Amino acid sequence: MSEKDITRFLQLLGLSKREIQVYMFLAKSGVQSTSFVAKRLKMERVQAYRTFKKLQEKGFIEATLERPTRFTIVPFAALVDNFITAKKNEVATLNEQKQTLLTAWESISAPESEYPVAKFSIITGKKKIHSKMLNMIEESKSEVIILTTALGLIQEDIAGVFDTAMDTSKDRDVQVQIITDVSNENLKVAERLDRSITNQELNIKLRHVNMGAKFFPRFLIKDEEEAILYAPFGNEASVLNLEDEGLWINDKMFISVLKAFFVQMWHSGVDASRRIDELKSGIPIGETLVIKGAEEAWNKVTKVLESAKNDVVIITSSQSVNRLAEDDPLINFFKKGLKIRLMASIDLDNLEPAQKLAEHYEIKHVPISYLTMMLVDNKHLFMFKTPPLSDFSSESAFYLPDTFYSTDTSQIERTSEMLNDIWKRGIDITEISSQAGTKLPTVEVEANDTVADVVKQMLFCNVNSVLITERNKPVGVINDREILKEIIDARKNPHKTLAKDLKFTPLIILQGDESMVTAMKLMADKGFKRAAIVKNGQLIGMLTEEAAKKAAIPIKTAV
Repeated sequence: MSEKDITRFLQLLGLSKREIQVYMFLAKSGVQSTSFVAKRLKMERVQAYRTFKKLQEKGFIEATLERPTRFTIVPFAALVDNFITAKKNEVATLNEQKQTLLTAWESISAPESEYPVAKFSIITGKKKIHSKMLNMIEESKSEVIILTTALGLIQEDIAGVFDTAMDTSKDRDVQVQIITDVSNENLKVAERLDRSITNQELNIKLRHVNMGAKFFPRFLIKDEEEAILYAPFGNEASVLNLEDEGLWINDKMFISVLKAFFVQMWHSGVDASRRIDELKSGIPIGETLVIKGAEEAWNKVTKVLESAKNDVVIITSSQSVNRLAEDDPLINFFKKGLKIRLMASIDLDNLEPAQKLAEHYEIKHVPISYLTMMLVDNKHLFMFKTPPLSDFSSESAFYLPDTFYSTDTSQIERTSEMLNDIWKRGIDITEISSQAGTKLPTVEVEANDTVADVVKQMLFCNVNSVLITERNKPVGVINDREILKEIIDARKNPHKTLAKDLKFTPLIILQGDESMVTAMKLMADKGFKRAAIVKNGQLIGMLTEEAAKKAAIPIKTAV
């Protein structure tokens, strides 16, 4: 404690500036006469006698019995003890009078309004602010949320705010959420707090947000009923700075705005334990956040694509393929040299748009329609939500509200592995677009017709392929080259060999909303080496055994 602190204490005890000057001089020089002190302090003798008399009356100095009279100080420790005793007596007296005072007050005060009135008060001084925070936490019933800065975490820890929060959570299961900026300066405090929360299995969550050089007010909200908002005077640089000023308020509207800000910050933060690991290991955790607005999300996507150097991997819905083909936002980035790989469920409705996109990008069919994400340069991950039914008519290729964005390396690695696995097992668009959109053969032959009769019919109708039917239902197609190859290579008799005995390409006819995924499963189940996929009387594509096997293999998912 410095001399300034002692001077402040003496002022608190009721001494004037001149009285403090005399007391401090006597403390340093020992027993002295009034005339000696007056001469050394350059005071008038009359003024000095008055000052000594007041100090003696107040009990701060004592006189000797000698002549001339000299004076010495009452020991400082005795003054402190007397002060503490006096304050204790005051508290005891107040406690005794408390009930009497409250009863008297109730008899003269107006009854409280049944409608809550918004109130506020200004609290000055860190000690008083922390005392109010402790009181609010102790009185909380369900929820306490705290936002504080890197330095604030240290200050509130010293004040016992977090110890009280842990006790409250443990005793009454109050939910506590804390946002702070975990840094090297407060790492020990954050680590100890995080460890205590984990070890005691408390209903407390601690998250890190990089606040940088930005000014962030600190606040505490209790049960959405009252809040205290506080900030330091001037530069927030000292742990011991006592000159804070706070605003306590119970206005519901103000508190709802404050909590909405907290929730937004919460979504943009990461678990404090991950930040602690980052600081201790030196391995960055990256940025993870949810971008609420569509415009803000698209600006972020655009900014990332503009800075991209290598490739973009996209997995999206079948509807998005149509929208991408109509208004392609990726084409400019492709022209700058970016490699773009696109995966989606390809069917009759989006086959033509997919072929159009395939002129610039690598396109593969995958039997997945519930994922929409974009991975840029294996560094930036965007995940887009499935639009609600009311927004399915949106013209955008991606549903942008509440876009998830991350540069977290561990998350990127898992997602990249998953997307690469899906890509390897996907079917290139060229494998499903051969003959797509063409009509089935118009000439029909019965499965029990001989090959000789089939060839006669083909020559008569001047066609190179026929539709094989069984009981008036189409079962497969075959062309002249396939017939010729099988008869000659196998040396079969065309007059005895029936159409159904040939290795024709079987048909898989899709009904209603059935897609290529259905066809692939049927093909794998029936063991077809090759199949023609038909929908609405048109040939969607020719699938091979290899493509069907790819579709049947389970795909890894990111954990």
